[in-house]
Amino acid sequence: MSKNAFSLAEILITLGIIGVVAAITIPSLIANARKQAIESQLKKSYASITNVIRLAEIDNGSMDSWPTGAEMDVDLYWKTYFLPYFRGARLCKNQTDCGYPADMPREQWSNAQWSLVSDNSRLLFQLMDGTIIFFPRNTFGADDKPSYVDFFYIDVNGSKKPNTYCQDVFIFSRKSETGIKPMGCTVTLQQNGWKFPKNYKYKF
Repeated sequence: MSKNAFSLAEILITLGIIGVVAAITIPSLIANARKQAIESQLKKSYASITNVIRLAEIDNGSMDSWPTGAEMDVDLYWKTYFLPYFRGARLCKNQTDCGYPADMPREQWSNAQWSLVSDNSRLLFQLMDGTIIFFPRNTFGADDKPSYVDFFYIDVNGSKKPNTYCQDVFIFSRKSETGIKPMGCTVTLQQNGWKFPKNYKYKF
């Protein structure tokens, strides 16, 4: 009675094919899983901040009455309108206190607009789920008058990589009339149901 069996050569060829297929598909699966996690966290972060603003408005009046421009002190803004409503949020003394490397390039993190390095130019805080929010402080224009900075960044997975603008770092504006509003690449994701479109400009 004969028995069917694979030869050693056939087994090696099969294993080689499996290895090639794995090498092609596994990186794609990992990238897709990472994208899905970022999409989910971005949607969650947007909903969370929107909810915090609603709660803050109950205690402090409509957002359109909150201080803006030269009237706004970022530290006071944080203590009044955000800290009481983000359970467990904490300020970071510097970028390394939030888990970032000390030499994080500003071009990578914020598209050359802001650096994490100087704690004099920003207020950086971390939520309980690891999300990091970056509020630039008001700056001064050529006339030495305060210049209102109404945008902020969210790093949806905190100090985990890629720490790159429009990949896991997204920009929003604080608009007194509308609460928070997506800016730049964040608009693209919102319009696509908080999903990365197939033709997304910022490749992973």
